[in-house]
Amino acid sequence: MELFINNQTVQVDADADTPLLWVIRDDLAMTGTKYGCGLSQCGACSVMVDGQLVRSCVTPIDKLAGKQITTIEAIESDEVGKRVVASWIKHQVPQCGY
Repeated sequence: MELFINNQTVQVDADADTPLLWVIRDDLAMTGTKYGCGLSQCGACSVMVDGQLVRSCVTPIDKLAGKQITTIEAIESDEVGKRVVASWIKHQVPQCGY
């Protein structure tokens, strides 16, 4: 299956009902998106799909063909994101995995 993640087209070899979270973390080795509760409650697995926040732990990849998926890793290429990260570092903001 072909997915468009962080402005790149990627080929993934996973079952259509596989949650996006596992494709992002296990197949693509992008570990910024976290597993938290697995029930779409905590938000640790959140990504953007076509500009809308979705919980990747419960979103099967077959629903994402032709959609733009953006993970936290994309923040490195965004000027506003770079300033946010610099501020997090300056103020020693912790990031919770849950």
